[in-house]
Amino acid sequence: MIRIVLALAALLFLAPVAQAASFDCARAATSMEKAICSSPDLSKEDETLAIAYATAIGGLSAAALDQVKAAQHGWLDYAARVCSDDARPIAGTYTADQSQCLVGTYKDRIASLETSRMLGGYRFYPFERYLVEQDTDADSNSFNKVATKHFETVKIDGTDDLATAFNAMTEQMRADYDASSSDGDTAFFVKGTDTLTTGDTTDDIDITTTVKSVTDYRITLETTQSWYGHGAAHPNYGISYAHFLVQEKRPLKASDIFKGDDWQKTLTTLVTDKVKAQLGDAYFADSESDIPNFVADTSRWDFSQEGLIVQFQPYEVASYADGAVTVTIPWDQLTDLLADNGQAIATY
Repeated sequence: MIRIVLALAALLFLAPVAQAASFDCARAATSMEKAICSSPDLSKEDETLAIAYATAIGGLSAAALDQVKAAQHGWLDYAARVCSDDARPIAGTYTADQSQCLVGTYKDRIASLETSRMLGGYRFYPFERYLVEQDTDADSNSFNKVATKHFETVKIDGTDDLATAFNAMTEQMRADYDASSSDGDTAFFVKGTDTLTTGDTTDDIDITTTVKSVTDYRITLETTQSWYGHGAAHPNYGISYAHFLVQEKRPLKASDIFKGDDWQKTLTTLVTDKVKAQLGDAYFADSESDIPNFVADTSRWDFSQEGLIVQFQPYEVASYADGAVTVTIPWDQLTDLLADNGQAIATY
């Protein structure tokens, strides 16, 4: 007896429980069921997923539980179709490649469910939506025959002022990502709903936001956006951050870290000198005029005990092969620029 993904559907209508139901492989009927039962790797992932889901829903309020259930419904449908050639449930026996694809799909979902947890005294849980469609430009020789969309953000389970303000911030982030994903005709979400659109069928897009750190002063989120146009040489990606101030119950502003009017100019000089020294001949000299705007953008800031980390995206200051470049400016070089509580917010 092994636990399988379809058994999780029953959990969606039950109160949180300690374990998932098991499935008798002698009764496996669908191609997906049979693929799971015939593959030790898939069987193992399915058992892990059942535990991850049962753990993820434990202790959630009714409202948060409904959202996690909705995501699981969406994932069940997505998993049944994402490894196909036509975005429909696979008929017949899974190929070795399709089984391996499903293993990867399981691993991704398990990782998402593992973000539903207590951290720093807050009960976080993921909000997710999925979409898979047939690539309308693909033919029998195309490597990518379906296009996928995945959106994941994080919420705090609660109705107090802090949870309400934090969730409003992540919802605004979702609206901003939706706008940035729009090509003028197609947004990432259907307006006013939680449903991903069905417009672009030639790109794979993933936007994933997770909690990076929780301190007495702030909650820091990290977002990775990746997109792959089918037929391109490689995917593209970007990394950004959002910082929620716990005491103030709002997103961080530049003035929370720096004081006065000259900090941007001084920080620009420090970052420019550092990135030039770090990259050497790989540095894109024509990027220099953009650096003042980059360093002033709080979504490019991360914090460490060593200093302020400034995030660049691929192609901004160097080639794609150099990746998403970061530079760290030590705090002792920023002392005269910091607001009264700036370093405390950043490091404690």
